[in-house]
Amino acid sequence: MTGTSAQISVVLPTHNRLAALHENFGSLLDLAGVWEIVVVDDGSSDGTREWLGGLDDPRVHPVHQTQRGSPAARNAGVAAAGGEWILMTEDDCWLPPDFALTLLEVARAQEAQIVSAPWLPVGGREEMVAALERGRRDARPRIGLRTHPSVFPENDLETPFLNGIVLARRDVLLAIRYDESLRGTAWREETSLFLTATERGFRCVLTPRTASFQLGQWDGGQRRGRLSYEAWAVRNNWRFLRRHASSLRRMGEIRSPFAAQARFVGDRLIAVLSGYARARCSDVLDRIRRSRVRSNIPGAG
Repeated sequence: MTGTSAQISVVLPTHNRLAALHENFGSLLDLAGVWEIVVVDDGSSDGTREWLGGLDDPRVHPVHQTQRGSPAARNAGVAAAGGEWILMTEDDCWLPPDFALTLLEVARAQEAQIVSAPWLPVGGREEMVAALERGRRDARPRIGLRTHPSVFPENDLETPFLNGIVLARRDVLLAIRYDESLRGTAWREETSLFLTATERGFRCVLTPRTASFQLGQWDGGQRRGRLSYEAWAVRNNWRFLRRHASSLRRMGEIRSPFAAQARFVGDRLIAVLSGYARARCSDVLDRIRRSRVRSNIPGAG
């Protein structure tokens, strides 16, 4: 293989997300400039193995392993891939056909080793154009640790605060590796990798020239009960803050890991309590509606 098509491998980790693969995998097959798609099946039990085996496309290379978590699946995919560049993506995201080549163009123009674009949750493909226009209209000059991944930079911007869908040089990913100690929800697995890259002198760039899209929510993956999810997030966030405290202080993102962790825990607690309150309110309203319906039925009560 020659030219650009011989340089980009897609790596896609997945766990019990067959429905998401049905929805989004076609966008990977349609990507220009990609010659290989490595799908790391991280111990799925929902028919993913059989579905991958039935795909009639020589570019698709399944890798099966017992469940070890997202960071380990990503590392396994990078090790199995053969491209100079790795497009790391996720099973619940849809990518436009020129996505990989656009990121590669930015990487070459900016002399960057890792490039990403905003990630946009939308209700369907018909909303993509409007979401792009809105994101570019509301672009910001700075992207920080707490910036939502859907926010666009005004121009190509050097920053380690990228989302998980990136184009990166394979030798860089092999040298740094995703932190497999970030278990459970793998919270901060991407940001930790990008900060490590920055600390070692590599360039990370966020571009407004394209975007990835999340079309919906699916079971599987790293989903778990709310309290379990939050416990793992708190644990992993603390590991992340301790590891990168010096860099985050230098960038003005935190004053201290202790203060940042306290703020994080407070924010998560408020989110959990708010969600619980909304659920209880919805339940009460639903009971009231059912009671009114029964009271209007002749002979009821």
